[in-house]
Amino acid sequence: CGLPLPGGYDRPVTETTAGGLARVPRVDAYRGFVFASLAEHGPTLVEFLGPLRRSFDDFVERAPEGEIEMAGGVFKHTYQGNWKLVLENHNDTVHPAFVHASSIWAAREQPPAAGEVYSEIGVRQMLQNGAPWEVWENTGLWVAGYGHSWMGDYHDDTRLVAALDHPAFAEYRAALERRLGREAAARVLGELRWNSIVYPNCSFMSQFRQLRVVHPIAVDRTVVHAYSFRLKGAPERMFRDTIAFSNIVNGTASPVLTDDLEVYERTQQGLGARRSDWVYLGRGQGSDVSDRDGTLRGQTGTSEIHIRNQFTAWLEYMTAES
Repeated sequence: CGLPLPGGYDRPVTETTAGGLARVPRVDAYRGFVFASLAEHGPTLVEFLGPLRRSFDDFVERAPEGEIEMAGGVFKHTYQGNWKLVLENHNDTVHPAFVHASSIWAAREQPPAAGEVYSEIGVRQMLQNGAPWEVWENTGLWVAGYGHSWMGDYHDDTRLVAALDHPAFAEYRAALERRLGREAAARVLGELRWNSIVYPNCSFMSQFRQLRVVHPIAVDRTVVHAYSFRLKGAPERMFRDTIAFSNIVNGTASPVLTDDLEVYERTQQGLGARRSDWVYLGRGQGSDVSDRDGTLRGQTGTSEIHIRNQFTAWLEYMTAES
């Protein structure tokens, strides 16, 4: 059991170690993802996830064998700031062109790749951060209960994922069609969800098989773990793209992540100033549109509706009776 010198205890090791961890009152799973709650009473997992379940469906249904697996290790990074900052960032479409301007410029200076190369996916992602404002304004941005939100219509397979005419993509599509049929496979590939936020501690993207878990350490210190996933039955090239993408957005030497961490820390410092009690988050306020399944959609993709939705959920958590 790993206990040093167990003979020194007056009862069997199994009895000594059995109580080392408290039992979680409630555990449930959805599409293979396990969720635990420290609250004895509360919404069921299905109720909690609500329409966000479709993001998990999208994640798993993309696998030709109908299953995904965590692979490729884990990236870990920390920043000196509150945990809420990273979740506010993951659905923010205003910051990329400004915060990531240096990597956009560097990507634009790169010569065209001679055929498909491992590094090209990183260059394409950095170029996409510099997309025209029309792209960001037309990006779909939805919010649901409990602080959840997700983006859609941001990337498509012709812009970032292995190109539609690439042999690896053709092989992948054929494998997916063998399981789902041509029509259902087309529906899966036509789903263009990007970052999905499971408030208050997780975000993931199905198109590039990434999942990040947020660990609050202190009011001004946060650690984030980023995991990569493999689509079972998909060509190895697609997993290489997953790892290449993760290096760009989650790696410790990432030209993108370092920008975000700097902004989180500067924001935390600014919020500590005596005369800055409030940050105005009214972009798009009053123009939210009711959508299906009880969700709200920002009238434009640059709305701050997702942050307001997170604050609403946080207020409810902090003021609810136990």
